[in-house]
Amino acid sequence: MTMNSILAAATAALILAAPMAHATGGSWICENQMDMDHEEARAISGSNNALFNILMKYRERWDIAHRQAQCEAYAEGRPYDISCLNDRRDWDEIKAMVPEEYFGMSSESLTPHFQAIETFDEMRAVNAYCRDVGAIE
Repeated sequence: MTMNSILAAATAALILAAPMAHATGGSWICENQMDMDHEEARAISGSNNALFNILMKYRERWDIAHRQAQCEAYAEGRPYDISCLNDRRDWDEIKAMVPEEYFGMSSESLTPHFQAIETFDEMRAVNAYCRDVGAIE
């Protein structure tokens, strides 16, 4: 074997062992985009619509943290699960994220708290990170 053929074989082995440049991790997209575990949030909030809306915002925060962790696992070569989160969220964790005093408050009293919860920029940032590491397209 010549030195050139050894180098060519070694280069080919490195190329094959390197991670692919395109996304191979998966997608967060669900078959039914309208099903975002509303039943679970409604069971916790009862008839208090503002509390329901706050729970859905904390669901988004939980999703953001979960997505970040899964994309980090993907980037580090550890096991990951990047797929639809419907029916897979930990509602005990989500409920625990909501300040305890919100439970029992009126919808009217909760409205300013709901309006103060922002998740859009955080979601954009985690999605950008996931795309950057190739976990999603």
